[in-house]
Amino acid sequence: MKRPLVIGLISLVLSIPLIPTKADAQLPEERVIVYFKNKIEKTSIGKVKGKIKKQFRNVPALAVTLPASSIETLKKNPNVKLVEKDTVLKTTTQTTDWGITRTAAQNAWQSGLSGKGIKVAVVDTGISRHDDLFVAGGVSTVDYTTSFNDDNGHGTHVAGIVGAENNSIGIVGIAPEADIYAVKSLDNDGYGYLSDIIEGIDWSITNKMDIINLSFGTTVHSPTLQQIVDKAYNQNILVVAAAGNSGSADGNTDTIEYPARYDSVIAVAATDSTDTRVSFSSTGSTLDVAAPGEGIISTYLNNQYARMSGTSMAAPYAAGNLALLKQANSTLSAKDLRIKLQDGVIDLGTVGRDALYGYGIIQAPTMNTAKEPIKIIPVQYNSKTALVAGKPTYKRGETVSLAMTSYNEDGEILAGANAEVVIYKRLKIVKIFKGTTNSNGQFKVGYSTSGSSSLKGKFQVKAITAKEGYNKSESVKNLELR
Repeated sequence: MKRPLVIGLISLVLSIPLIPTKADAQLPEERVIVYFKNKIEKTSIGKVKGKIKKQFRNVPALAVTLPASSIETLKKNPNVKLVEKDTVLKTTTQTTDWGITRTAAQNAWQSGLSGKGIKVAVVDTGISRHDDLFVAGGVSTVDYTTSFNDDNGHGTHVAGIVGAENNSIGIVGIAPEADIYAVKSLDNDGYGYLSDIIEGIDWSITNKMDIINLSFGTTVHSPTLQQIVDKAYNQNILVVAAAGNSGSADGNTDTIEYPARYDSVIAVAATDSTDTRVSFSSTGSTLDVAAPGEGIISTYLNNQYARMSGTSMAAPYAAGNLALLKQANSTLSAKDLRIKLQDGVIDLGTVGRDALYGYGIIQAPTMNTAKEPIKIIPVQYNSKTALVAGKPTYKRGETVSLAMTSYNEDGEILAGANAEVVIYKRLKIVKIFKGTTNSNGQFKVGYSTSGSSSLKGKFQVKAITAKEGYNKSESVKNLELR
């Protein structure tokens, strides 16, 4: 049985829109990406007093700092295809495991699919050390650290949705045995340069990832970003991205962000537990699929768990689902796996592909030939019990008034829970009251002390809450009978 979430949940809704003005205004030089027509020509950068910050392996491009006045000169170089701003990205917050059930992941696990052997790169803020995560490796592409440890929380949450382990603690991801790689391309504030993102994808291609998850977006088209995701897809790497959190309530506008907007990328919308598009989820004709994206519990910093919402959460559901598909169909191309993902959905909205849900909400695959299904360990939540006595001291003949209230870990009342109130002295039980908490989460009892000579002096009262899906909790009070 899964260990309860031992820490109060942190409420946070996530996607990453581009904000090109923040860092640009602070830097004495311009940061740009130079895309060459054929081979990289480093000497051309020195001629315009530029400095090379990054060189990419899978696209003929360099990340460069140079005087703003040199940009036009560089654009006129016949070997340069284009020069674009190295813009800044930032996570935004509109902060359950219900998504595991909704995507039928248990069926996949029971058939023996777990994502084992599939390499998933989470290009994000890094991944924090966590008892519920195993990180197979990674890299940092940001300037201030070589560590891929998460110092923001976003990347750790995304990683847990993909592949939190099916062990005895916390939560479980869609593909609990997938190999998760931390590609830290955003900093502790959630900011990251476009060049850092491109370098992260570049690393993922070079290191032969099977799937790349990109839980960020921008409204600005980047030719270099498009080239690198296209290169990944052409090398049979599945690229998944958040559709964006720029949607409207009616969903009548085309708000799909980049890189999700590119043909080579799988764009994922967010739905709630009723299979309804969440109002912030971006819409448009390039949308591929939908996945759970509201109130999702996953791993977080400091070995904690957090509840978040956003298309940033929906994308890793699709990435994890693709890991299961890849395991079941190891010889298929990225294009064929993408078709299988689309064919396996539950159609929502207008029949067929539409602008709100794409083809529909993803469903995990099954493999009928599996020999050893992995065991499903259900998630248990914490309950809390509060006990109140009428007063601390009673005289013989008076009635001891006791009221217990049951809560969940978020402080919400637990109605219909099994309730027990036990009166005991020196570990010997004197009286047990059993019942069910009412609509206010309460269970009240009274115990007459007439003839209770054995209770004289100090005694104890224990209240216990028990409910399916929750761990037991209790509260104890010391009282006195004179």
